[in-house]
This record gives sequence, structure tokens and C-alpha cells, in this order.
Amino acid sequence: MDQPGPADFLDPDRLVESSRPMPRANLTWWMAGAFLLVMLISTMIGNESATSHAVVSFIWGMAILGLMGAISAVSVYTVKRYRADQRRVEEVGEFVQLRRWADAGLAVNQYLSRPARNQVFRVQALVYLSYVLARLHRFEESIKVQNQLLEEGILDEPSTATLKISRAMSMLREDHLFDADRAISELRRSVASGSAGVALVEIYRDVKTGHPQEAIDLFDKKRDVLRDQLGHRVADAYALIARAYDLQNRESEAGAMFRNATVLAPAAELFRRYPEVEKLKGRYDPASAPPEAA
Repeated sequence: MDQPGPADFLDPDRLVESSRPMPRANLTWWMAGAFLLVMLISTMIGNESATSHAVVSFIWGMAILGLMGAISAVSVYTVKRYRADQRRVEEVGEFVQLRRWADAGLAVNQYLSRPARNQVFRVQALVYLSYVLARLHRFEESIKVQNQLLEEGILDEPSTATLKISRAMSMLREDHLFDADRAISELRRSVASGSAGVALVEIYRDVKTGHPQEAIDLFDKKRDVLRDQLGHRVADAYALIARAYDLQNRESEAGAMFRNATVLAPAAELFRRYPEVEKLKGRYDPASAPPEAA
């Protein structure tokens, strides 16, 4: 996704507005109206003679068959559209998981460019949009989408916590240090104290603001939690602590942490995520790639 696109590609303002669900006609009321019309016609025909009785019976029979057919057709159409939208949003999620960012950007832009039929799918697509924007280093726009989602208050508690952590990271990347500090304080109040995501944000803040010892102390305290909850992404914490040791001129510890980080993630990817870590480039050797990856 390094190539420039149209001016409005992944524009958050446009996509937030264009994806808002449009009011749709309630087909149930239309079918009820048609049924009342049939009742009115049958009443006008009357039921006094054998002929009129046969006509009324025929009309009622056709009306019931038509109503049943219409209900079935509407149900099939609704389920079909629901599953199609679900597949499209799941596809975006798969692209994000596989780090196929170009495909993710194209797919989420296409999905959000039209009114959504389902608010849940729209919200999930907007979350993915914030991830793609952050990947492109369009952090201001990512924060804008995240704020919109948080203001609408339609995410569940775990998703809200994850989004707030991501927003705090984006704030730090954009040097909105006051806003980031306030966001971290809010996270401490609203998210469980054992959250590795919150600990990682705090470590990044301490490294970024020149408080390496605070970052190291927090890492030592939360090491097991970070490893258990972050999996391979604990490489981020190792890389940041490598920079913290480097700030203290503790080169042996910095080198060891940098090797730990690059066992789990490529050095280039860590440099991309954290400009502060890029300052270690050329100063410490990354871990050797395993034979199968060499």
C-alpha cells in the first residue's frame, strides 16, 4: 500500500458518513396493507351468492399464497444480504490478520463507501479502517475514527478497551503527549490492571518521554503478563526496553533485549512501529534468522 491513491481513498470523514445505514422501507407494513386491501375487495364483492362466495374464496386463497410467498422471498433475500455483508467484513478482518494491508485498505474502502445494511458490521469495518490508517502512519485520521466509535458508544467492553489502547498508541506516535497521558489515566481506571496492552502503552510513553528507568521497572513487574497476553507481539516490549537500556548506556542489556525482540519479529517491522527503536539500527545485532527462514 505504498502507492498513492485518489484523494478521498480511505478518507475517514467520507467513509463514516457514506456507511451510515439508510432508512429502509418496512416490507411488513406493505404486506399488511396489501392484506387489508384484499379484505376490502372481498367485502365489496360480498358473499351472498355461490358465485361471489367462490370468487371471495379464490381471492383469499391467492392472497394467503401470495403473502406466504412474499414472506419467504423477503426472508431469503434478507438472509442472503446479511451473509454477503458478513463475508465482506470477515474478509477485511482476514486481510488485517494476514497483514495484507493493501487488500485490507481496498476492501474496507469499498465496503464503507455505501450505506451499511447492518450497524454491527459497519462498526467492525470502521475498527479495521482505524487499523489500516495506523499502518499507513495516518495516525490523526485513525484517532478520528476511533473517537467517532467511542462517542457512539456501540462497542462492547473488550472492544472498547482494545480501541482505547490503540488510540493511545496513535496519540503517542503523533506526539500528543498530554492527550495520551490523559488517555492512559482513563485506561487505568476502566481496564483491568493486568492488561498487557495498557502496560505496553505505558512503557512506550516512558521511553518516548525520556524516563527509561520507569519503563524498565514496569517491564520487570509485568514481564509475565506481557508474555502471556501479547504472544509474539511481546517483541514490541523487548524492543522498547532495549531502547530504554540504550538511553542509560547499558549496552549489554540493550543488546540482549534487542536480540530477544528480533527473535520474535523482524527488526524492520519494529523500526516501522516505533521510530525510537529505529535509533538502535546498526548499533546492536539482531538475532540470526532460523535456517528455514534464512
